[in-house]
Amino acid sequence: MPSRITWLNRELIIYTFRSTGWIGFLYLIGLIFALPLEILTRILNEKNEYVEFENLFSSQQMIQFVLVIVIPVLLAISLFRFLQIKQASDFIHSLPITRGTVYFHMIGMGFLFLALPIILTGSILLLFQSAIDIESLYTLTDIWSWMGITFLLEVVIFTVAVFIGMITGLSALQGLLTYIVLALPVGLFVLLAANMKFLIVGFSADYYLRTNLKGISPLLAATEMEKITFFSFQTLTYAVFTVLFSFLSLVIYQKRKLEHVSQAFVFPRIKPLFKFGLTLSMLLFSGFYFSETTGKIGWIFFGYVIGSLFGYYLGEIVLQKTWRIKFNPKGYLAFMMIIIVLGLIMKMDPIQFKTKIPDEREISQIYIGNSPLFIEEEIPYTGPTFLKQKENIEAVTLMHQQIIEKGKMVSVGEWSDAQSVFIMYQLKNGKRLAREYHLQNYDSYLPLLAKIYESEEYKKTVNDLLNVTTEDVSKIRIKASGQVDKSVTIKDAQQLREAVQALSEDLDNQSFAQMKNSIGDYATVDIYLKDKKIIYMNWDSSLTQFSKWMEQTEQTRKARLLAEDISYILIARTDSQIYHSISAEELARQIEKKPNCLKINTLSDIDTLIDNAQIDWDGEYLAAFYYKDSREVDIKSFSGDHVPDFILEHFNE
Repeated sequence: MPSRITWLNRELIIYTFRSTGWIGFLYLIGLIFALPLEILTRILNEKNEYVEFENLFSSQQMIQFVLVIVIPVLLAISLFRFLQIKQASDFIHSLPITRGTVYFHMIGMGFLFLALPIILTGSILLLFQSAIDIESLYTLTDIWSWMGITFLLEVVIFTVAVFIGMITGLSALQGLLTYIVLALPVGLFVLLAANMKFLIVGFSADYYLRTNLKGISPLLAATEMEKITFFSFQTLTYAVFTVLFSFLSLVIYQKRKLEHVSQAFVFPRIKPLFKFGLTLSMLLFSGFYFSETTGKIGWIFFGYVIGSLFGYYLGEIVLQKTWRIKFNPKGYLAFMMIIIVLGLIMKMDPIQFKTKIPDEREISQIYIGNSPLFIEEEIPYTGPTFLKQKENIEAVTLMHQQIIEKGKMVSVGEWSDAQSVFIMYQLKNGKRLAREYHLQNYDSYLPLLAKIYESEEYKKTVNDLLNVTTEDVSKIRIKASGQVDKSVTIKDAQQLREAVQALSEDLDNQSFAQMKNSIGDYATVDIYLKDKKIIYMNWDSSLTQFSKWMEQTEQTRKARLLAEDISYILIARTDSQIYHSISAEELARQIEKKPNCLKINTLSDIDTLIDNAQIDWDGEYLAAFYYKDSREVDIKSFSGDHVPDFILEHFNE
């Protein structure tokens, strides 16, 4: 009587197990080292260091990552290697079974080799969990989550590798293309976004690149597996793609011609797709590389040409399996013509991307800053992250309109000395509209910017202290700037109240110019809150109320940098040679070598320099501050109205 499950071929299973089973065994050994053995070591640690254990994904994280991205690809190559070797192909396809049966045997064994090590490792973890009180390490839910997410990531990578194996006749190319395809969604998006900012004024590549792209690629998602939630849209997508790639692989396998063994691509129609895809990727990458390294338009276009030529040539080498190819310019020229046309279309802006400003009635709130880097970060306190007041919305939209009208003054890249402005509208329908400009005429927008930045609403968005009360503060620590060992800690309730009030008044009264440049670096102020959070501030010359309060309470000498702490100061005019120095010590040596270097060692002049120095090195004059009690040196600078007269007189300004 025939069996009801005759589609199971015992000999094929034994053949597969003998040829590929070692990969599953290797995977099991790797998982045992990464999890049970590591956890056992922590449990037996006499110092109980296992309390620092974060989750199961963090145990030997690098080993787990390598296993997750390598084992499925290795397994797919090994299982379907018979498609790339003529003798093996002839043997398998001479068996009295259909291709569909062969495929389901191979893919089933692949799933089994991936699942069994995970199940066995999970069982050991379950045994630990039930035998020992290690709830602080992990729970039952953690084990199921680890098993499910690990298996899902591996099967989606495995099915992609199988799919690639169906279209190529080379094992090495199968492995390489698998990783390229897995990283392609993110890589292509990054390259396109990085290059679009050259063509479309206002396009913010950083804003779009800050979105969570890792979830798009399972390869990159494996770097942060602990962030994946098992029941989520992301895992559902992976499951759908697993089924989709499995089905497509079966269809392609049924149509694959066996004589195409050892061919780079077994389907001729894929060859131009591969060649021109590689050409496009190299064009974008090369343009991005030269934009980051040179910042010159000419070099960027040079990068486009060189990158595309190299990508086209490399594609031909792979397809013809020799580097001695005859270059055919027709295909390359046709490709470049299409690229130029697409570039011109983007430049013409048919969707009016460059001029689009939402109607004020559609706007619910606005974000404005120098970059989009801080938009999605959590604001620790209750202050608004966006501007909602009508006056601020009107000022931002007016400024945006002026930027568009003065388009010729907008830099097309961030390599110039232009100032960046990032604007994002949150619309009432839930959508967002983001624009980023690098303005060469930044100063012409200062009145509008000052109106926005000096508003009470904006100050609350950037100053955490304005969003807490005195009762929230547990202590304040003030530490002198520079190489000076002086500090004061305030814990008295009355003094805390007065200090917070003085600091809040100063922040309320700060002008836009004071917010842009910190002049007079006296000390750092760390405000410790009762919820364990810390607010960091700088005590500079703009904090007049706080300085006055510190003087009244006779704490200034104990907490801030004073002239008596400085031995002497050397000053030189900034020039290109000094500007390119890379360290404070090197910069100090350069300043000292200057023939007209100015040396200041009188207390009154040093006091003036401390009050007018800015922290950055961008000023017109650089100064090396030498301390009495330290061999370290600090570099500060002076510019504009904050250059003391005796410096101007010395340099005959």
